Amino acid sequence: MLFPFSWALNHSMARLLIYTLLISQIALCLSVKFPACDVIGCGYCGTRRMQKECKEFCESKCSRKNKLINATKNFNEFNGPSPRVSREVANQQFMNCCQNLDPPVPEACLKICTLDNSPKEFKNIAFKKPKCPMKHLRRLLTCAAGTKDVRSCCEKDESMLGNLNHCIQFCYPSNDDLWDSRFYGKGRFVKCMDKVPLYSECYYEHWG
Repeated sequence: MLFPFSWALNHSMARLLIYTLLISQIALCLSVKFPACDVIGCGYCGTRRMQKECKEFCESKCSRKNKLINATKNFNEFNGPSPRVSREVANQQFMNCCQNLDPPVPEACLKICTLDNSPKEFKNIAFKKPKCPMKHLRRLLTCAAGTKDVRSCCEKDESMLGNLNHCIQFCYPSNDDLWDSRFYGKGRFVKCMDKVPLYSECYYEHWG
């Protein structure tokens, strides 16, 4: 006669234990703090979570009016719409810089060092063997852009101010605050590759 009572008691205790564990997990999740905004960087300011948690940071540190370099001034200082060197010379200078990086990059990465890659070609370099590890991408793009901020050029494409605003880091790769390498390989990174011709034209427009 004690069996039903014992079973009910054990069942109740099991349910209580499960509820306790669930409550503990929920409390743990709530206690995990959102990372510091400056640690995440400007590259994620287009996401809903960043807009919620780091709105002030994004508006003060990453907005267009707070560029580290005045884009209009840079446009006048560099090539503007009429580059001073031929595309052939620019590509050779780009490649020379990539070949002389210290520490050196893998041979496969040198395929990135041309202003004439299509989005498909760029994706093949990034994802098909022998592929170029994307941890080297920033240094390679800096060979093309130097320390120049070409965001004003990139932003002529309205998508760079909208759903692709996280891709703007490609237009100023030397900017430590703007560059965020943690989204390599993710869908949003692949979408940025579709704009490779835009970045290349902007690099070339400001070459020299």
